[in-house]
Amino acid sequence: MSSQVRDDDYVTGSTESIYTGKAVFYLYSCPVLAWLYLHGHLVVDPAQEYIRSGKDLDESRFSNKRSLDLTPYGKCDWVTGTQTNPVIHEGSRSKFHNDPKRAQLRHYLWAAHKLYNINAIGELHLAKGPVERIMPNDDMVIKDHQRLKDLLNSNMPEPRRIPICSGCSNQDWCWR
Repeated sequence: MSSQVRDDDYVTGSTESIYTGKAVFYLYSCPVLAWLYLHGHLVVDPAQEYIRSGKDLDESRFSNKRSLDLTPYGKCDWVTGTQTNPVIHEGSRSKFHNDPKRAQLRHYLWAAHKLYNINAIGELHLAKGPVERIMPNDDMVIKDHQRLKDLLNSNMPEPRRIPICSGCSNQDWCWR
């Protein structure tokens, strides 16, 4: 695998697997999506409506905001605060299903501490304007990474219908 890691990659080293925020997001969204992503099968067409609208939203909302390099652990939407006390922000378009974004933000808080030894806090910007404060939880992140490792080393989970199925662009994997 190349030495340069993108946000949509994971790296398996001899002692540690490195997972991105996107892998954690999929873990909380759908076990099948997470498995497909970890095995390199999850390819979403960049022209797909949700991907296109998400990229447009990111460019319009976050392009002028300061970022924090969390390579190889992913890329947060933007950061505010001081260099030693940052606030890491993630935006969510969902009105109801925000556990994946919360987990992704906890992962970024963990990554900021691991990479820079800074104790950041998180803010999740929910649809319709409310903001939710997310605090670091290293134990939960470590458990998430173990779940990803277990998923990587397992067979594809048996698909089951969950709310995310209605908008999923990868239904062909589950419901052939």
